[in-house]
Amino acid sequence: MPKHGSRSSRIRANRLPGRAAAGQAGVLALSALWLAAGSAQAVTPLNTYFGPGLPTDNYFPQGIPGNAEQPGVTVRSRLRSEYNAPGIREGAFMIRPGLDEQAGYNSNVVGGLFNPKGSSEITTGAGVGVNTDFSRNNFGFTGAVNDIRYLDVPRMSHTDYNFSLGGALDLGRDQLSASVSYQNANEEPYDIGANGTTRIQLNTPLNFSDTDFRTSYSTTFGRFSVTPNADYQLLRFARGNFIGIPANSQEAFNQTLRDSNVLQGGVIVRYEFQPQRSAVVVVNGNYDRYVRGDKQAFGIIDSTGATILAGIDYELTGATTIRALGGYQQRFFNGNRTKNQAAPIGEADLIWNPTGLTTVTARYARTIEDATTDSVTGYTYDRFSAVVDHELFRYLLLQASATFENANYQGSNFQQQNYGGGVGATYLINRNIQASLSYQYLEHTSVGGSFGQNIALFHVKFGL
Repeated sequence: MPKHGSRSSRIRANRLPGRAAAGQAGVLALSALWLAAGSAQAVTPLNTYFGPGLPTDNYFPQGIPGNAEQPGVTVRSRLRSEYNAPGIREGAFMIRPGLDEQAGYNSNVVGGLFNPKGSSEITTGAGVGVNTDFSRNNFGFTGAVNDIRYLDVPRMSHTDYNFSLGGALDLGRDQLSASVSYQNANEEPYDIGANGTTRIQLNTPLNFSDTDFRTSYSTTFGRFSVTPNADYQLLRFARGNFIGIPANSQEAFNQTLRDSNVLQGGVIVRYEFQPQRSAVVVVNGNYDRYVRGDKQAFGIIDSTGATILAGIDYELTGATTIRALGGYQQRFFNGNRTKNQAAPIGEADLIWNPTGLTTVTARYARTIEDATTDSVTGYTYDRFSAVVDHELFRYLLLQASATFENANYQGSNFQQQNYGGGVGATYLINRNIQASLSYQYLEHTSVGGSFGQNIALFHVKFGL
């Protein structure tokens, strides 16, 4: 029976172009190297996101734009003005449209537990970003659509789209920010948490939508900054099309029972004790309310939760930076039918630039998430990734990656793992065109079986 596939997750729009499941993020990150604001950015399944307060990218800069010799600059964040899409200026507005075309082959697009099938694929994406360029009080809009066609298995084809509108109002030393975003996306059969603990499997991608309203107010006191924030999220799911469900259990797998409203609020306190060295404390609370039908009859339980995190962003040397967040997450379910959940959570990043042309990034993260079956109440989700980026030439960027994900389901011996690695290269042709080629192998294991995926993709990106 379904539960929220990532109840504690927050939607992060515009992470990566193309299909961006967690196991694929390493290689496909090459496609995100459009050095001005990129074009079509795909939405990502709910269960690939970190929980409340994570990832560290929300609190510490992932890479500082600049030249190779400047502290904090990585291969990905390095400015390459001769390859930046210039954009279109209309008065105070900067408009950055883009188009993505991707073609390749995936050796297993259906998840592998039932009659695995491979397919060639064609992905078309388009997007636009519009931002004001005032000295104060700016706002912006982004919108994107991403269409994936599996030519040999048409039922797995789907279209994702998203848009967001937000802005910031400067009030002396303070800043008031607000945004609204909408995503319409799809969960894949092989995603972590997508019924991975059973022999029941999605027959087609599961469509869901997320509408997200956010606001925050940041004020600065010398080296201290305090940012209270609030977030209201509406999650809606399609009914779902599954293989392997007994005839008398169809309603128990109705995914619309996962429809919910999530209210979250908290405060972030940051202290910069030296340039490139800062500390942060995050306190966060949330209330999750399911909105459909006889929820409790199917194991759907409303809950409240609290998270506290503390972390640092510390540049050890000009070449090495450590970023880390660690803390504790507690979830309280209404009534006494479901056991409360609690676990240490956190994330740690090590970013090493052995030379000005190479960046090594290692990341480990741990959260607790909701399962999609009523036989377990949730799982502890650990993931590790290592990525090496190298600038062979100014216009040719190479990448190698390795990933590992592990889900341990509470109150059972269920376990789910994804692991693999890949290589890729991006050729910066000019300001308007980039091309990339990537290969990745992924292995998926669960109590329902195991299967592998070979994914080879050619990607061309156009920008104005």
